[in-house]
Amino acid sequence: MTESLPPVSPNTAFFIDFDGTLVDIAPRPELVEVEPRVIDLLGALAGRFDHAVAVVTGRSLDVVDGFLAPLKLPAAAEHGSIRRDASGRVHEDVRTIHAIELAAGRLQPLVEANPGLLLERKQASVALHFRQRPELAETCREAVAQAVDGAEGIVVLPGKMIFELRPQGIDKGVAVSAFLAEAPFKGRVPVYMGDDVTDEHAFAVVNERGGISIKIDDGDTLAQYRTDRAGLFAWLSGLAETA
Repeated sequence: MTESLPPVSPNTAFFIDFDGTLVDIAPRPELVEVEPRVIDLLGALAGRFDHAVAVVTGRSLDVVDGFLAPLKLPAAAEHGSIRRDASGRVHEDVRTIHAIELAAGRLQPLVEANPGLLLERKQASVALHFRQRPELAETCREAVAQAVDGAEGIVVLPGKMIFELRPQGIDKGVAVSAFLAEAPFKGRVPVYMGDDVTDEHAFAVVNERGGISIKIDDGDTLAQYRTDRAGLFAWLSGLAETA
């Protein structure tokens, strides 16, 4: 499954997914464990590459900041609906917040009737998790479709045991493109690392820009390389030490 990952130049920018990439996926989102080496590695990588390191995640911004404290990296949260640039400025897309809240309300009875389902409400999006009830995948799919029926500007993005409801026109690829238009990422060769279908938009953007795309573990992908978390951490550790 693992491949040898390529060398990079000092003029590189790193974009890293959180769940399944920086941390193992847990049965519930709040149960993930961040190993101390993750924070140490991100800090070292940022120091070596002029702070051109960003986290790109479906998590809310405050949650990912809490997990990675004391680091406060540039971050695209909620798949880019909320994005903090390197200067600390936060860009928000809240066009559909009321429509998404209405859809979440329609999903709440399903969650209450089925222990193990989880409705994760964020600032500009919502996620329905069924990792603990995989037999309800099709039920959840149908419920989500009904919940957004007639709602303008909302798209449904399936992931690993999850359905995300987010604003149309927002994805991780759009977020990476926005970062690449700004310092310290502008003019650098992008590297993107992720494990889920939600990362495929970012892989496409990075490939188009002549960068390096890395898929963690199995699954169809546009990524150029594939490895596991152990291989990724070994590669990044080497870059942080030798760049």
